[in-house]
Amino acid sequence: MEFSILGVHDRQLIRRFVEQRLLSYLDPGFGLYALIHKQNQELIGYCGFFVQKIDERKEVEIGYRLATKYWGKGLATEAAQAIYHYGLNKFGFQRFICLIEPHNQRSIRVAIKLGMELEKEITYYNKNVQVYSINYCCK
Repeated sequence: MEFSILGVHDRQLIRRFVEQRLLSYLDPGFGLYALIHKQNQELIGYCGFFVQKIDERKEVEIGYRLATKYWGKGLATEAAQAIYHYGLNKFGFQRFICLIEPHNQRSIRVAIKLGMELEKEITYYNKNVQVYSINYCCK
């Protein structure tokens, strides 16, 4: 959780996070999806979509988080690429973003592998973050 924009969660925040994610499947109809390791069937993280409001505009963020022991194996990139294509094909999304803290080199590498480029820097929940983006029409 070192680079979590909202920081480390206590039990109450975790419960609210899970409830909000479950409600997202109803409205807007998508959300985060569990990542299950193929070899051992272990839950290793999540990847999916968040709706974020950036500069008064709704944006679709591809979010991903993995358990530490699965870092550096290409799994975040594999999951993010699958979610990117799912968003294009299932929901018709034409633009995606990732909100990433400037020191989070692992997440930056995943965004770049998706074809994203640094668009701008913003303050989000009182943190300086970078907005990486890709427009399908322009890829």
